[in-house]
Amino acid sequence: MNGRVLSLGLISFSLLLAALTTQNGSLALMALPFLAYLGVGILGTPSPGRIRLTAERSLALKRTEDGAAADQRVTVRNSGPGISVLLIRDSLQPGMTIVEGDLRRFASLERGKETLLSYTFQAERGVFRWETVRATVSDPFGLFPHEMDLPASAEVLVRPRVKKFRPFPIRPDSTLHSPGLIPARIGGNGTDFWGVREYHPGDPLRRLDWRRNARHPRQLFTMEIEQEEVADIGLVLDARQMNDFRTGSDSLFEHSLDATISLAEVFLRRGNRVGLLIVGDVVTTVYPGYGKVQVNRILRSLAKARPGEGGSRFSLENVSLRPFASHALIVILSPLASDEWQIFPHLRARGNQGLLISPDPIDFMKRSTPQDEAGRLGLRLARVERRLQLLHIAHFGIRVIDWQVARPLSPLVRDALRAARGQRQ
Repeated sequence: MNGRVLSLGLISFSLLLAALTTQNGSLALMALPFLAYLGVGILGTPSPGRIRLTAERSLALKRTEDGAAADQRVTVRNSGPGISVLLIRDSLQPGMTIVEGDLRRFASLERGKETLLSYTFQAERGVFRWETVRATVSDPFGLFPHEMDLPASAEVLVRPRVKKFRPFPIRPDSTLHSPGLIPARIGGNGTDFWGVREYHPGDPLRRLDWRRNARHPRQLFTMEIEQEEVADIGLVLDARQMNDFRTGSDSLFEHSLDATISLAEVFLRRGNRVGLLIVGDVVTTVYPGYGKVQVNRILRSLAKARPGEGGSRFSLENVSLRPFASHALIVILSPLASDEWQIFPHLRARGNQGLLISPDPIDFMKRSTPQDEAGRLGLRLARVERRLQLLHIAHFGIRVIDWQVARPLSPLVRDALRAARGQRQ
């Protein structure tokens, strides 16, 4: 019972009681409008047991310049008695922005009729899921509302946008024995000259070195071509809340996530095998794979990625790298706000080649740092401490990119990965 019904009942009861006490018929007549108001409300409200409403939801996703937009349509049908007032409400989920329409709709619904709630929302990325839609059935005056949840399930995945990098060569220490684009330092099928050896029976004649054969009439020589293979690459994204720095609506984690998407896409486009670990409240694993199918797997996992809501129980040094082979190139994307350099000697002990891409939290947060003398001194000390930590990591043979997120990342990664094998940078 809501407040209006209680007020009408008290007013009517008081007037009738006063009419009986004073034997004044005028007071009784004054109670009649209130009683009629209540009567219309009672008669205009269908009993909950007779309400027959069903809902059906449909979604249409379309890509826009600012992310993705989805057209949401919820159709509510009435197969029971007529309803004077029907309010349909849908839920707004985190990450959604309504750009057209409304989440509420009032309607009067007769038997066998239907009404439509439609709106368009925009989102950067994420998984949006609905199970029900809230319906409120009431009389014309809204005195006796009855709320119910109508089953109307749907799910839409808004994949993050891919900011494509220009392809760049990489020189990993080890390669997979599958045809690719990376020189493997062994003879085989490829395009670049590798060396010359003595002729073996079965060698194709087009590989014979005729000039050398002419200088040595009693011997035959075969030219070897350097075999080209693919790399095995593992991406590790730090999604713990402790490393999610924010200034206004900008998030350092979102920059790391965008970089992860771009790197995964360019590595897979070049035919390499790529896997992914997302370290947050839980560890999400995308096992290594190839091609567009793997791109879709990684995009789906990254669409769901959110910084942990609480203190993660995972430390980078305790994260298992077993999904990746011991010869894989491991790319770690983390601000490294805490002292967790121990993962890097462990990584080198496994035999992995390592690359650290560390978005600079000091440069990112300097806009919100006080610009007085104490603030400037604090920034200098923080930069010195961070520089020493990154140098310490580089001493393990890990290539380090200290990334100010306002700068493009692709040239930095290109310079780090095209260096000679085994070169410390």
